[in-house]
Amino acid sequence: MTTNKKVNWAIIGLGHRGRALSHIYHYLVPGSRVIAICDRIEPLMKKTMELLKDPDIKMYKDYEKLLKNKSVDAVAVFVAPEDNPDIVCQCLEAGKHVLGEVPLSLTMEGCWKIVTTVEKTGLKFQMAEQLRYAAFVKAWKKLVQDNLLGKILYCEGQYLHGMGPDRYWINPVTGENVTIDQAQKLKIPLMKSRFWNLKHPIFYLPHELSPLLHILDDRVVRVVAMATKSPGYRYDWFPQPDIEVALMHTEKDTILRLMAGFTIDTLKGSEHCNRMIGTKGWVEQPRTKSEKGKMWLSGYFMKDSVDIEWDYTNYWEYPVVAQQTGHGGLDYYPVASMVEAILFDKPVEMDVYKSVETTAPAILAGISIEKGSIPIDVPDFRPGKKRKPGELPEKLF
Repeated sequence: MTTNKKVNWAIIGLGHRGRALSHIYHYLVPGSRVIAICDRIEPLMKKTMELLKDPDIKMYKDYEKLLKNKSVDAVAVFVAPEDNPDIVCQCLEAGKHVLGEVPLSLTMEGCWKIVTTVEKTGLKFQMAEQLRYAAFVKAWKKLVQDNLLGKILYCEGQYLHGMGPDRYWINPVTGENVTIDQAQKLKIPLMKSRFWNLKHPIFYLPHELSPLLHILDDRVVRVVAMATKSPGYRYDWFPQPDIEVALMHTEKDTILRLMAGFTIDTLKGSEHCNRMIGTKGWVEQPRTKSEKGKMWLSGYFMKDSVDIEWDYTNYWEYPVVAQQTGHGGLDYYPVASMVEAILFDKPVEMDVYKSVETTAPAILAGISIEKGSIPIDVPDFRPGKKRKPGELPEKLF
């Protein structure tokens, strides 16, 4: 499908993530261009303009003024997760499609606010979770669909990311990253980094939960979680546990074990490890650079597991420009799929229900920890007999 039309994007939030991805929106995805950018910190807007090299792009310090620009079709929101729900909903109410970032919200109230606003406006919304587009996810989903693994009983996912010392705070005047040592000495209020400076590291779980639920075509119905102490052991003054772990039960009777941590040293910077066990076999990702993935299928007379690699080296569903984007080319996919959905009025890949189904269990895991590791039921966000589209439920959870 081709068209000469383009989606006119505005980008709100020009920190590390928003600034880096602006190039994808403007230059790499067919049918896409950036016509406006917005951030309270002027140096970040100047850096973005230098990157995009397009003087026709309009700059705004106030996103509410940006939303009055009738030429803007869609907004990519890269703000602090606690601000996500309000800004996402204001964009939708202004008649703009929205691509939101991970994590979508830090509260159940925020999740429900976004769901009901999408339902009321009828506009397209997607969370830009990119790992669901990975090669191993496509491969594992096909294994499940073809019943080669049998009934999936258990899955593991963990996201450990050893952060550099400058990834936790931002100077609100210059937009520059602030190191941990500087943060302890500076007397001005600092902005938290959007990703890592969270009360609960497990809030940043969608990158593990999204791929697994996509493979299983399932949703979480119950969660219980535990954490090491806060402040942690790695930085005894930093108000965050080093590790948080959740057990989750899905609607189709699969048990998930999910882990997240963003203060400890890790082997290769970022460690995404997944494992899936079924009644007829299992698969797992490598845990180190020297390893390969492994697979064992009981129905194929395999004496032992085999080493296997899942990647897009010889095949890309989108143009080769995807390889110019971050996270192994995966940053291209959420933008490209959203642009296609808008231009041709197609369903989005990760709609608002799938988005909150990967966000809410992580929020409830944090609440479980705060309440002494009690199990908590996860609500069904889809409308039905108990809730009409656009209406809030009687209980948030």
